[in-house]
Amino acid sequence: MITLLVCLFVTSINQSVVSIAGPSIVAALGGFEYYAWIFSAFSLTSAICVPIVGKLNDIYGAKKVILYSLIIFTFSTLLCGLSNSMFFFIFSRAIQGIGFAGVMGTIWILIASLWEPKERGKWLGITSAGFTTSGVIGPIIGGVINDILNWRWIFHLNIPISIFAIIFLIKIFPKQDLLEKKKFDYYGALVFSIFASTFLFAISSLNNSSSAISISFFLLIAASLISLGIFIYYEKNNPEGLVDLSLFKYKFFTGGMLGSLFIVISWTVWSVFLPLTLIGVNGYSASKASLALIALSIGSAIGANFFGNLIGKPRMYLPVSITGFSVVGISMVISGYTNLEINFNYMLLLALFVGFGSTGAFSAYTVPIQNNLPEERLAIITTSLQFSRVFGISLGSSLLGVILLLNMNTYDYDSPRKEIYDPDNIASVEKIKEIKNSYLESNIPTSQFEEDLAISRNNLKNGLRIVYYSASITAIFGIIISIYIFRKINLRQLEEEDSKQNE
Repeated sequence: MITLLVCLFVTSINQSVVSIAGPSIVAALGGFEYYAWIFSAFSLTSAICVPIVGKLNDIYGAKKVILYSLIIFTFSTLLCGLSNSMFFFIFSRAIQGIGFAGVMGTIWILIASLWEPKERGKWLGITSAGFTTSGVIGPIIGGVINDILNWRWIFHLNIPISIFAIIFLIKIFPKQDLLEKKKFDYYGALVFSIFASTFLFAISSLNNSSSAISISFFLLIAASLISLGIFIYYEKNNPEGLVDLSLFKYKFFTGGMLGSLFIVISWTVWSVFLPLTLIGVNGYSASKASLALIALSIGSAIGANFFGNLIGKPRMYLPVSITGFSVVGISMVISGYTNLEINFNYMLLLALFVGFGSTGAFSAYTVPIQNNLPEERLAIITTSLQFSRVFGISLGSSLLGVILLLNMNTYDYDSPRKEIYDPDNIASVEKIKEIKNSYLESNIPTSQFEEDLAISRNNLKNGLRIVYYSASITAIFGIIISIYIFRKINLRQLEEEDSKQNE
């Protein structure tokens, strides 16, 4: 278990670090319109690889999968730190997502398969604690490094830690017996990759209203639907396919996939766009903004402990789920209604509530699915849930990124006023200082700089406000799904079966 926690810590800490450094990366490499793709590219490849990881574990064993995944993750981390353009950085993040999926997917499979249902909650709690630790330490490290050095060192310093994890994995992780040879579904993996990629590209194309973009949107949607149809047809007729489509006949499974998707989209606002809010709108440093992500992680830890004690009883599935989604949705509405102009301490409190509520919604689906569906399908069930969550991050980042861009105005001024209205620059404290000096060198009054800065920040704020409102809608969908799923299930029968298992 120590080996798994080391691998988990190395890969998960990278996520919280990158979240806080996102605005600085955009300011350095340019391309604010691609801000969401810093996270979408990573999550897209992760989502594509999650179903594949389960099959690879069956064929090659957990040690090989997690080892090679960690090597890929380390190499791509090096590429991220060396990037000199936004496109190369996004490409490197996409590779990093492949390694991340291999590591995390294998960890969840091992936890689900190595321990009995009674013990599974305990080890899931320990794993959550590892996530929480990385969630607390990551933003602190990222914020300090970003302010004192620069964003590249966030990736450079992660490399020796990753190398240590690789060595630790080779030395400590036990050898496995030769596994039964199985065929890998390469065709299914390819078609599924085409579906996921074209679907997200279609959403991203909506940030431009020109007719050419509209045509590309419909073409991409058509391609994604066709590839999805081919994938479903092929998987139905393939006994060793990538996904077991028969699982969708279980309401727990179908509802869990949809519910997880909705809560992740809501949660994405805080993990992806909250740093942009605090740095770009409020002008805080990365170090101070990192406190909000820490509050998010602490809220998740509190929620894991609180809801973990409640979710053991089937009759609590619906109350826990509704509570989780409601807390998240209300927090989003408050953020949008106040125009993000509330006291920093109140913003920390909202982040705490979002972390708390998100964990409740997650646990309301994870535990029921793992404990009430066929045990022999546990691996594919676990990877399917993981896919729903990772794909939700990618979908949420892309969709909310488009909403942000569509609700921001464009301004046409001569330099240096042009720079202050560029979203690439407004998200960086250092860039703003440079632009202020340019104003002074051009004999433009400081009062004009302050006015332009306020207008630019207000422009970003208006776009982000709609983003927060949009995320609250997904929380409402989550509540509807929860009511439909859990009210349709015979909870009394499940409780009787649960009591028999515990006797």
